[in-house]
Amino acid sequence: MRISTNQIYQNSLSSLLLKQERVAKLQEQLNENFLKVRYSSDDPIAFAQIELMNQRISTTELLQKNRESADSALSMEESILNDCTTSMQRLREIQVKAGNATLSEQDRKALAIEANIILNELLDFANTKDINGDYMFSGGQTSTVPFSINSLGQYVYNGDSTQRFQLVASSLQMAVNDPGDALFMRIPNGNGSFTIKQTNTPNTGTASLDTGSVTTPSAYVPDNYTMSFALNSQGQLVVMVSGAVSGNVIPPTGLPDDAPLYEEGMSVSFNGMEMKVSGMPNPGDAFSITPSQNESVFATIQNMINNLNQPYSSAAEKAAATTVNNQILAQIDSALTTILDARANLGARLNQLEHAETANSDLIEQSKIILKRLQEVDPLAAATEFKQELYNLEVAQQSFVLIQGLSVFNFI
Repeated sequence: MRISTNQIYQNSLSSLLLKQERVAKLQEQLNENFLKVRYSSDDPIAFAQIELMNQRISTTELLQKNRESADSALSMEESILNDCTTSMQRLREIQVKAGNATLSEQDRKALAIEANIILNELLDFANTKDINGDYMFSGGQTSTVPFSINSLGQYVYNGDSTQRFQLVASSLQMAVNDPGDALFMRIPNGNGSFTIKQTNTPNTGTASLDTGSVTTPSAYVPDNYTMSFALNSQGQLVVMVSGAVSGNVIPPTGLPDDAPLYEEGMSVSFNGMEMKVSGMPNPGDAFSITPSQNESVFATIQNMINNLNQPYSSAAEKAAATTVNNQILAQIDSALTTILDARANLGARLNQLEHAETANSDLIEQSKIILKRLQEVDPLAAATEFKQELYNLEVAQQSFVLIQGLSVFNFI
């Protein structure tokens, strides 16, 4: 096969141009901090992967900022609820002390003053603003003061029940607030199932009731009950219970002669409930036993203050205060449990955020390693290859010069 001088020339020229292009590309990589892929034409597949890694890094860095914001919000909420816990625990100590029958009215008024200070503290805590100036416990209504007192002296919630979420990791949405109605407004009164109080007419005897409990949930029948004390035909004191819907419960006949005799310190059980009666009631004394309803912690404390300011000299007055004391103490415990449960939930969320920080950091670091592998060349290897290709180019140039001088006339 005969190869023309022109074909040899073209092949040499093509080889020389390829080597020049390779050397130029290596030179560009060395000048551009060893980047081997700058345009899609350099390596379409690698370029697409580089774009993906850059997007992943950018997105994860944004998620990391969201995580930091969520951590800040939840940490601040935990701090406020910790303050609430301290105040509630002191309030409980006051309420326990209020149960001391030897206290004077002046002593109880002093306790009421301290309880009022704590009430105002808790209201301030509940109306706390976060670092952005938004109300922490207003739900989604972050520009609205969550708690206020209306013209009737009632504590009202002005926010909503919205729980806001932030995406803090690729597959983790985190609640960054707790609405105030769940924390401060939905506290069941009494023991959480039912509440006990004297009927509208003040009792004249010295009987008081504890908070009671549901002893048999399957038999529990919520109703508006009245426990009353009466005399049977023998002049003996008996206890009777009737319900607005249930009708006569103790005794089923509703007759005093069929009712059990009252004994001081006795427990009265009916429809899955049990409660202990202390002291000595007079005939006609009565207590209402009604299903628990939600009450704000602020209303509970206000009721506590009102009770502490009530007359407290006669045996009947002290007995009335004791029944109220028992109910309020149970409600304070319920409110405290609500706050503690919320703090436990916050702790769990903060732990999740800590794990998310590690996961996000690891993903960013891994993505940067992959990006470097796709985008950059090894400096030593690149320099070595550049020197080799430069040498090859010089050789090719010398060969091309020789080829340019080739002609059949050189051999004549």
